[in-house]
Amino acid sequence: MKQKLILLGLNELNFDFIKHYVNQGILPNFKKIFDEYDVLETSSEKEYKLLEPWIQWVTVHTGKTYEEHKVFRLGDIVDRKDLKQIFEIAEEKGLTVGAISPFNADNRLKNSKFFVPDPWTQTEASGEKFIQDVSKAVSQAVNDNAKESVSKESIFAILKTLLKVVRPSAYMQYFKLLLSIKSKVGIKAVVLDKLLGDTFIHQWKKHKPDFSNLFLNTGAHFQHHYMFNSSAYDGDLKNPDWYCSEDQDPLLMIFKEYDNVIGKLMKLDVRLLLCTGLHQKPHKHNTFYWRLKEHVSFLQDTLEIKNIQKVTPRMSRDFLIDFDTANDALKAQSILETYKSEKDEINIFTIDNRETSLFVELTYSNDIDDNFNIKGEKLVHNFENEVAFVAIKNGEHHHIGYYVDTGSEIKETDKTIELKEVFEKLVHSFN
Repeated sequence: MKQKLILLGLNELNFDFIKHYVNQGILPNFKKIFDEYDVLETSSEKEYKLLEPWIQWVTVHTGKTYEEHKVFRLGDIVDRKDLKQIFEIAEEKGLTVGAISPFNADNRLKNSKFFVPDPWTQTEASGEKFIQDVSKAVSQAVNDNAKESVSKESIFAILKTLLKVVRPSAYMQYFKLLLSIKSKVGIKAVVLDKLLGDTFIHQWKKHKPDFSNLFLNTGAHFQHHYMFNSSAYDGDLKNPDWYCSEDQDPLLMIFKEYDNVIGKLMKLDVRLLLCTGLHQKPHKHNTFYWRLKEHVSFLQDTLEIKNIQKVTPRMSRDFLIDFDTANDALKAQSILETYKSEKDEINIFTIDNRETSLFVELTYSNDIDDNFNIKGEKLVHNFENEVAFVAIKNGEHHHIGYYVDTGSEIKETDKTIELKEVFEKLVHSFN
């Protein structure tokens, strides 16, 4: 390899929106990317239910389409040891490897320089001791985001990480962000992505792995939930002021942070591969996201579901329930499927039965106001007390994504490739 290789995953970013800001002279490093390198479009699954990032990034990591890898849920990769990921392939070729938050990836490395899993995939972190603390802190902060709570242990771990990986001259950037945490939406998410970026750069400079991966998700989150506030959005929908005031543009805030990350990475004299997996387009109507506050107590005590062995929260409204037997899972499914809103008769949950486990989505998408009851095997009063408001959907998935290789010596004539070809390009670059 002529240069060290970094795969930067900027999940689901809409390049048309970014170009809107570039044309205003705001994002200089994105401008450099657009001006100096080929920007290829990637094409993935056409069926909308398959346009999930945890499916697409498995395609990037394995070179297989959904029909070939069949990984449908976030976290399921840990049970698919038959699928060889790009990380193990690099290691088998004798390359050193590091990764921060690779999406839906299982840590199977034998000697990683550093590996912090994404906050939703149950796999081990590896590397220096403080990497374990970073992993636990980020996971707790992300999964408790709807509750607006972060444990004291996680706050301590995050502060310790900040002191370890961030230059003193950059402390003021974090301080300014934290000062605005009550006046601006999404600050905690920006801080976490910023910290992941700084942690990656700190670890990269220390270990200089041959192949490494940094994955950042706040941009996707903001597009999903604040796209209507962007000056690049030209639709008719608008977020209410109590949710995100008209004078705020969270997309620009996170795009600026990503622009800074790109600038720092390009100074490392590396071959930078930038990939989005998908992109998002504006949603056409109001959709609310809700998340259970206390999954176990609600399921066991309120709904009286028996023999639960484990409950694992996933992204936003999703969670996994494990049982010892398929019969227990089937009984639980029959209970969950009975529940509808008393107000409009719409189902509360969608369930995917996996024999001894259930993957459950809280798919009710209308407003949940005071005295909101749900009915099923029993009547549950004041369901609004059991859930936390997550967000209003602003953006939805589109199968086109983007890919840039700053080290490619070949001028691309075909500007569209299949997403699985990113994997092939990665493997080729290892030689």
